[in-house]
Amino acid sequence: MCLTDSIPELSWWETFDAGRRPVLLYGTGNGADKILDACADYGIRIDGVFASDGFVRDREFRGMHVMSYAAAVERFGEDIIILPAFGTAMPQVMERIFELDRRHTVIIPEVPLYGGEVFDSSALSHLAPRLNLLWTMLSDDQSRVLLRDAVMFRMTGSPEYLKRCEPVRDTYSDLLGKLGILTAFDGGAFRGDSAANMIESIPGISHIIACEPDHRSYIKLTEFSASIDRCAVEVHKCALGCECCEDEYSASGSRGSGIRGGGRRALREKIQVLTIDAIVSDRQVDFIKLDVEGDEADALKGAQDVIIRDRPALALSVYHRTEDIVELPEAVESLMPGCSMYLRRPPCIPMWDLTLYAIPHSKISQ
Repeated sequence: MCLTDSIPELSWWETFDAGRRPVLLYGTGNGADKILDACADYGIRIDGVFASDGFVRDREFRGMHVMSYAAAVERFGEDIIILPAFGTAMPQVMERIFELDRRHTVIIPEVPLYGGEVFDSSALSHLAPRLNLLWTMLSDDQSRVLLRDAVMFRMTGSPEYLKRCEPVRDTYSDLLGKLGILTAFDGGAFRGDSAANMIESIPGISHIIACEPDHRSYIKLTEFSASIDRCAVEVHKCALGCECCEDEYSASGSRGSGIRGGGRRALREKIQVLTIDAIVSDRQVDFIKLDVEGDEADALKGAQDVIIRDRPALALSVYHRTEDIVELPEAVESLMPGCSMYLRRPPCIPMWDLTLYAIPHSKISQ
């Protein structure tokens, strides 16, 4: 049986029919801009917009008055369809969305953060052969179920497919904890979050090379580095790519940051782009983690020498662009043929933080 045999042929974007029910957007910002544009492309009419109580104020968004949830229910009633238009990993906010789904109908639109088309029947048809191949390449049932969840979520928008997840520290401990990792490379280190997870979950780790291009996040990262005694955290203010150069960067201190990022609220600035090969040079690296806002493929190309030489374990974000979910595993297989591949993701809405873990057989057998 192929993965795509069990996937609907048409996406919710293409089959959506609100009937007489009002459709409300939950949230404002860059994500809501993208979702409104996508809804317009598919002929989906939005009847109103509401925000969490702390974000309501007296304002408009795209010509619609921003209401509170209570005001939205008072105006439109209980029989409504809600489209959340933001991402969150906060447990209380995630539970709020699940609660709204129990009370109303919630469909969670996912639009590509940094490139590619909305995942609909055309995208599914285009990617189906590669998705089915990836299905056979994954090393455990947990990964295969998660891959199916990811595709089903993008086709249906159902919150139910977001509930299979685990904390990053559990994943690190389970997949990486026995590999003898001493030195790690943290691409897209943000404020030290992933480095902290490595330190807590990977026994014996002694050195982390952490790169972060966003200025505000980099300041927090340096503060984190200075606070750590158990492990040396070496920080670099740079983006990662396939060659060393200078590029323009969207700085927002959040997921909107990146060379490919932007939006109406991001500030543009010049940033140094370096390759992992250049940063690491002749040092041994045992683990490379890349969450670099859509530039994972280029960063991987810029790490070819290190990967071929050291055969480190890898953790790559595969959710930023529509085709990342197949392109990045294919790139990893070409660099480390026959490695074991796993998919994992921490709790998050929507299907963000989906991560491919690749482990060379030589490390598993240690």
